[in-house]
Amino acid sequence: MELISQKVTHIRFGEGCVVSKTENRIGIHFSDPIGQKLFIFPDAFVQYLRMHDPKAQEYVINQYYRNQKEMEAEKQRKLHLQREEEEREAAADAARITANRKKAASKRRTSGNKK
Repeated sequence: MELISQKVTHIRFGEGCVVSKTENRIGIHFSDPIGQKLFIFPDAFVQYLRMHDPKAQEYVINQYYRNQKEMEAEKQRKLHLQREEEEREAAADAARITANRKKAASKRRTSGNKK
């Protein structure tokens, strides 16, 4: 959805107009002396900004929730990878301990045979 030229209201700065948008920033021009301000997109629409056009407002809120779901999925993926790595390290540690115990037992048997 095209957001440039859409009218917005900020809870503190009042009415403004969208003048620029990137993937995660939106530029809003307010009347002087405020001028242009940049906000995090779409997060600012949850607390500070509101689109005048209901369809545009619905779009930015949906963008926000989509971003939240993506961040949660990425967080879960990282936790899963971290758990797998910890399990691999624990298995490797257990294998080293078992190998060291076998080696020590073998040395005890070998030293007992030498006497």
